[in-house]
Amino acid sequence: MTSAKRILFLADINSVHTERWVKNLINRGYEIGLFSLSEKRSTWIDDLACEFHCIGVNQDKMRSKKKISKLSYFSSIKELKSFTAEFQPNIVHAHYASSYGMLAMRLKFKKSVLSLWGSDVYEFPKRSFLHKKLFQRILNSVPVVCSTSKDMAREASIYVQKDFQITPFGIDTDKFKPVETENSVFTIGTVKSLEKVYGIDRLIRLFDKFQSQYNGETQLNIYGSGSELESLESLVEELKLASKVHFMGFVEDQDLVEAFNSLDIFVSLSRQESFGVAVLEAQSCGIPVIVSNVGGLPEVVSEDTGFIIDGSSIEEGLKALNELLSKELRELMGAKARAFVIREYSESVCVDILLKVYE
Repeated sequence: MTSAKRILFLADINSVHTERWVKNLINRGYEIGLFSLSEKRSTWIDDLACEFHCIGVNQDKMRSKKKISKLSYFSSIKELKSFTAEFQPNIVHAHYASSYGMLAMRLKFKKSVLSLWGSDVYEFPKRSFLHKKLFQRILNSVPVVCSTSKDMAREASIYVQKDFQITPFGIDTDKFKPVETENSVFTIGTVKSLEKVYGIDRLIRLFDKFQSQYNGETQLNIYGSGSELESLESLVEELKLASKVHFMGFVEDQDLVEAFNSLDIFVSLSRQESFGVAVLEAQSCGIPVIVSNVGGLPEVVSEDTGFIIDGSSIEEGLKALNELLSKELRELMGAKARAFVIREYSESVCVDILLKVYE
């Protein structure tokens, strides 16, 4: 084990992924400092032995309740340098290129790691020529760059030639586990933000075709909130599915296990997806999945645990759903899905991968 045991995270304190990385590293004996630009809204860090500094809660130095612009990332460098000097890290680990990556670039800490998360790769460099150049500059300024998926690493390599390290988000398989439930209604569902990129409209149209030929009682449960809610509700009304499609709203982290276990099949027909945490969480609960063949989704499903389809194909979706009408097949695939997540994506496995990067 390396002697480098003090890691400074540059990351959003309100992100569940930040929370999980920090807790797991502390459990492994690492000392973690956290510098966040966001206003602190959650309390998970309060009981941890973790030094943290949030620009948003420091009323004397920054405007705590106003949106932090890209310029503020640069203006906060003085506070970051001060916090870094106090914490004295062995390694600085920035999470998300287009915000905390800029801070890491300005900090110029010799042993730095940058983790790419998603839209910072798939969207940010495509906004303009200047965004592209800034993205390239950020990645070139950090000696080690990590990606949560192989697909995202391939996308990033369009802009910068790097030896990207694949460090997936881990799943708490002790938390996300099967719970005995009795569904009287055959239930299909998803847990995603209601945004166009996640293809909820595709799922509704697929469900419409499925329920029209299904002999029993069925329903579609959609967990999540977002800007597309109104248009999706209109689509449901148009298709006369109001009695069968249920918008369950945003689900809190502590209620996710119940949400996943309420489903017979989990479906994600995203138009783009960097990784697929919800898909892994569903599988960890023993739920077979159907996913679109885009981004990092094919990486988090095996042929024994779900179906990878063309997300725009109603025909392929119906074929997968009809096969999964077999309870025996669902149970078999569900058991293999949980074993797959434990073996490949459990938190302990993914933390081991990250620690090799640190070493």
